Amino acid sequence: MSTILIGVDATARSEDAVALARRLARLGAGDVVLATVTPDRDEGHATVRRMRGLLAGIEPERIRTAIVQGRSAARGLHDLALAEGAALIVVGSTHTGRLGRVRPGATGERLLLGAPCAVAVAPHGYRTRLDGVLTRVGVAYDGSVEATAAFTTGLALARATAARLQVLTVIPLEVYGTLAYAQAELDTALREALARAVEDVPDADGIVLDGRPWAALSAYSEQLDVLLVGSRGYGPLRAVITGGTSGPLLHHAHCPVVVLPRGVEAPLAELLAPVAVAR
Repeated sequence: MSTILIGVDATARSEDAVALARRLARLGAGDVVLATVTPDRDEGHATVRRMRGLLAGIEPERIRTAIVQGRSAARGLHDLALAEGAALIVVGSTHTGRLGRVRPGATGERLLLGAPCAVAVAPHGYRTRLDGVLTRVGVAYDGSVEATAAFTTGLALARATAARLQVLTVIPLEVYGTLAYAQAELDTALREALARAVEDVPDADGIVLDGRPWAALSAYSEQLDVLLVGSRGYGPLRAVITGGTSGPLLHHAHCPVVVLPRGVEAPLAELLAPVAVAR
């Protein structure tokens, strides 16, 4: 599972997706598949041909194209990801979203409700950002199994790029009716889980935020190059399912967001090895 699958169409948002995928593809040696889903094969060929020209710096032998005839882009990309054994699907944000913010369109939203691998969403206008190495990798962490998988993946990504890992725990605002001691216990548990996670990781920073989790993470994401989050803690295994934090976060974040599938211990391990970091 080292293949990156890029969902593209004829719009500018696909250029954002290609820019993010190119940045991530430089970290490994797996295949990069440019895929479009359309009922018109001629249109599909023109789209992937144009997008292929944007993958500068990726070895030509690693790049493949796929034209799936159909009308549901989400279904076509889902099925192709299964057939390819893809590690990651990359899509862009809708043009109706704010410039510089993540906001998946209809295809991205559907993929985030059951994709068989990790899904990365590039912010609107990402293609205009400087194409350097990652320097700040963020992980949303609450001590859960899903967050631990995100932490493991984020650490591997940070080390692959010599980036600093920022492990973010949000202490939520007190819920109406919550007893004071219960709130205090929750605060303590979250802080202790964060401390344990970064205790023996010298290249990681444990950062405590407060407020609504999605809002706090979104605000902090302006300081990050990429943010990794786990799927919600229930639902099918080996699938991406957004929850109460990742769902709204994916409509406000300032940096690319990668949502990892539930029940996969190291979802991007093969994607990051062997590592070939561009300096």
